[in-house]
Amino acid sequence: MTVRMFAGAACAGVLATLMFLSGCAGTPPVFEQRYLLPITAVPVAPPEDAARRLSIEPLRLAPFLQSDGIVMQTGAVTIHQGSNHLWAEDLSTQLQRMLRQELARKLRHVRLLDDGDPTPAAGPLRRLEVEVDAFHGRYDGMAVVAGQWWLRDGEGRLLTSRPFLIEQPLQADGYQALVKSLAAAWQSVTGEIAQALAAGW
Repeated sequence: MTVRMFAGAACAGVLATLMFLSGCAGTPPVFEQRYLLPITAVPVAPPEDAARRLSIEPLRLAPFLQSDGIVMQTGAVTIHQGSNHLWAEDLSTQLQRMLRQELARKLRHVRLLDDGDPTPAAGPLRRLEVEVDAFHGRYDGMAVVAGQWWLRDGEGRLLTSRPFLIEQPLQADGYQALVKSLAAAWQSVTGEIAQALAAGW
């Protein structure tokens, strides 16, 4: 294959991926759309007298996810950051909210603390750190969520850590389907974290 033929094939692959996300070809330019991750759990009132305490540290995002544009992986080593399809709210804020809601639902015996909350003097304290390294669509029709979490004691000593990787198929073309699949994948991650914490505490 010549260099020109190879470049043409690569461009065709990228265009096919972008057409998949837009849901149709040959349409007028897409106006700006903003998206929120759907709420997947009903907020639960925190226990007032729980002896166990968990501090949820601010969630960390990989640098390429720290923009408003929804990210699509267009090839093995290439990504596209949306300019018309954007997050309506900071992505780390949305992910942190969903994580907290799931932990509150699964860990009824634990008092959850956010960064900056006053720390009660009584009861054992643990700290949860989460890093998200992938939260994007992929050219093969999958939503990919990956990263790692760490659990530390009140002195910062590592108690346990685990990586996570969820690949969730899209149910349809377009960004709405991508956002729904990303939310479902993140829901699976938060459920796994909650289950691991409940089993080890």
